[in-house]
Amino acid sequence: MTEQLVHRGPDSSGIWMDAERRVGLGHRRLAIVDLTPTGHQPMVDSETGSVITFNGEIYNHRELRQILAGKGYRFSGLSDTEVLLASYKEWGMECPKYLVGMFAFAIWNPNERRLFAARDRAGEKPFYYLRHAGGLRFGSELKSLLVDPKLSRRLDPRSLHSYLALGYVPAPHCIFAGVRKLEAAHALSYRPETGELTTWRYWEVPTGSKGGGGAADLSDEEYIDELERLLRQAVRGQLMADVPLGILLSGGIDSSLVAAVASQISSRPVKTFTISFPGGGRFDEAVHARQVAEHFGTEHHELQATAVSLDLLPRLARQFDEPMVDSSMIPTYLVCELIRREAKVALGGDGGDELFGGYSTFRRLRQLHELNRRVCLPKVVKAWAAGLALRHYPSGARGRNYVDALGAVIAGRVPSARRLFLEHEIQALVPSVRWGELAAGAEGG
Repeated sequence: MTEQLVHRGPDSSGIWMDAERRVGLGHRRLAIVDLTPTGHQPMVDSETGSVITFNGEIYNHRELRQILAGKGYRFSGLSDTEVLLASYKEWGMECPKYLVGMFAFAIWNPNERRLFAARDRAGEKPFYYLRHAGGLRFGSELKSLLVDPKLSRRLDPRSLHSYLALGYVPAPHCIFAGVRKLEAAHALSYRPETGELTTWRYWEVPTGSKGGGGAADLSDEEYIDELERLLRQAVRGQLMADVPLGILLSGGIDSSLVAAVASQISSRPVKTFTISFPGGGRFDEAVHARQVAEHFGTEHHELQATAVSLDLLPRLARQFDEPMVDSSMIPTYLVCELIRREAKVALGGDGGDELFGGYSTFRRLRQLHELNRRVCLPKVVKAWAAGLALRHYPSGARGRNYVDALGAVIAGRVPSARRLFLEHEIQALVPSVRWGELAAGAEGG
């Protein structure tokens, strides 16, 4: 299983087994913080015997180290893994609430005979798991679970439906039947003796809004200052590394914000990387990236893309495990190959366009919302009219998804606007699956 993840951790590896060989943890290490052997995993707490395997970075590990040191904890190294293990010792299964970072980890507690696992708030780090043969298996990638030829490769119909509709399979589902993904901001507990497995959410997205009273009542200027403070805090934490670091710069809102803040707070020149597509028209963002790099004085590296052969697709399919519709995976893969020559860690701006309204989809949906508000018809009539119109729209026709979004409730308009295939099209594509029964099962939980 760990050999399947060499690309995630080429620096070292480790396997821990309990005395009865009924519990085992494996790890592949990408050394970023504390490059010495004191950061080796799986890591064992010498006092309690608890063992951890951890993927990610804890950005506030220095602050937590000070807090725990004040409570009498002693540390042998400088790794964030050791701090995380001590945090579990102090706060138990409440420890994820104290962590700032990206992480997926599992801790075996021999005294409680319990495996405890958790995934970060945004779900940046993956966590796949599978109940099989009276036990539990988990890994950072699906391919690590599939090394056992006895495991079923049967597709999950509901996940296939999600993929055809949305272009990806959302957690907790997986394209393979029986496999699950631990959801973002969720934790897991498993007792092998009883087979009891539970998951729960340990964090909710804050819902405070302007005008809601209390600390949320700020002026526009105060909101801007607070946003800048949070951006600086977030980027400063992610510049934490004992190895060379770079920034993926596309010239868009998201990556430009990261590059801007990093160049202001970094004590050394910031390295930025982009990929150009000569003749690519609006898809070539290299000009914008160059302007941003010049403005902030970064050490800029640009890779000119050549024609991509079909040979790249099997490599990408193996890397991503599950199918997903995202053309940006190709330039991202190519620019990461460029970066690895100069840096071991790369910061990106994924999620920035969602937070700052950088996609044209959001502007169109706002216009759609205003139009929907002005049309004085019952919701059921609007939905019926939208559904009728969609029957006459061919797949891929421009504007079709916005008609679909017009008939959706507000919460469903973003996925409707990005939908790939409608229900009747999915049924035509895969007629052997009884989609109506799946939908009824989903509504029933």
